[in-house]
Parts: sequence; structure tokens; C-alpha cells
Amino acid sequence: VLARIDVRQLRFRKADGRNVDVLTVVSGVFDRNGNYINAMEKTVDMNLKDETLSGRLNSGITVKSGFDVTPGSYFVRIVVRDAEGQKMAALNGAVEIP
Repeated sequence: VLARIDVRQLRFRKADGRNVDVLTVVSGVFDRNGNYINAMEKTVDMNLKDETLSGRLNSGITVKSGFDVTPGSYFVRIVVRDAEGQKMAALNGAVEIP
């Protein structure tokens, strides 16, 4: 599961000349009937210099999570929350594993 996060939508706090925020990214996998299979939570601590942040404005930040599943149809749900702006976003998608 790859989640690309648009950093332009985030609110950063300045601390020691860096742009600080903490993202919590939860990825969940469900079977075709909506039954929970597995989930993974990752925390992304961002302490970005101004130059680094400006470089990420167009490309965003990518968070990768891996799941071991058997072939079949699955639903994936990703939820992202940022600590500074208190924003939350979610995305659902279907995937077929051959």
C-alpha cells in the first residue's frame, strides 16, 4: 500500500528553524465482504528544513505499508491525521491480487 500525502494541505509549526508536524497513517485491508483482515499504523515525524519542505510541495510524501495476503479481491482503507492542523483524510480503494 502506497499513500502519497500532499504536504501543501498540512499546517507546520516552526521549531528551531524547522517545519514540524507528525502524521499518523493507518492502512487497513478488508476482504471482498468487508471483513477486517489486517491493519498497520505508522507515525511520520517531520522536521523539515525550508529547502526540504519546498522540494516536497510538488512531490508530497510517500508512506509504504506491506501486507501478506493470498490472491483475491480486497478493499484497502487509508486514514491520515496530522497533529498540528488536526486534519484527517481517508481514502478507500479496491485491489485484485493475482
